[in-house]
Amino acid sequence: MRIVITDPHRAFAGALESLLRRSDHKVVGYAAVLDAATEIVARDQADACVFDADLACEPGALEKAMAVASGTAFVVLADSPESAGLDIAIAAGAHGAALKTDDFVEFMRVLNGACARATRRSAGVAVLSLSAQAARRRIRSGASRPPLAESLTPREHEVLARLVRGESTTGMARSMGVRLSTTRTYVDSILIKLGVHSRLEAVAYAVKEGIIAVPGDSAGWAGGEPGVLSG
Repeated sequence: MRIVITDPHRAFAGALESLLRRSDHKVVGYAAVLDAATEIVARDQADACVFDADLACEPGALEKAMAVASGTAFVVLADSPESAGLDIAIAAGAHGAALKTDDFVEFMRVLNGACARATRRSAGVAVLSLSAQAARRRIRSGASRPPLAESLTPREHEVLARLVRGESTTGMARSMGVRLSTTRTYVDSILIKLGVHSRLEAVAYAVKEGIIAVPGDSAGWAGGEPGVLSG
């Protein structure tokens, strides 16, 4: 699949690109705004354009992009289900919608479904991720959202805990009995779900929000191993 990533946050775009490439998909371009993405989509005949929900808030931007690239699937990614851009994108006819906290497998389900819909050029509601569906139902019913920690899979939670303990990627792969590339994929997914740009930020966020309990006292953790930033 040939994909264009449109997101003003380059760190997030880079992490998503890494996950897509490891799944044998080709990222043909990156853009920070939809106008620029449309040019790339047309030039490289992209199958899909994945874009940040905030970009849909610019009046007419998404409609214009979709009109120019009628055979391309447009999939919106939102930081939260309360995002105004998420509602705007779905109302404008986006082919798929997911949350940035979604599991990568679930994101790919939405992307594949959106591409199938765009190929058929069929009308109808967007292909939504399961968490986006559930979150939007909770919003409509007035219920509260679940804690962010619940978006992490058990394996990702384990990897995050190991990052907090200062383990290197190589050490984690050895201890968990998985390939180094698999461990890196877990880490990339954690960064995307937590909305952070580095492993160090992920550790700080996890400790601050109480997602992971700090081993020992805080002084001992602060002087921990330098493996947090290693690849």
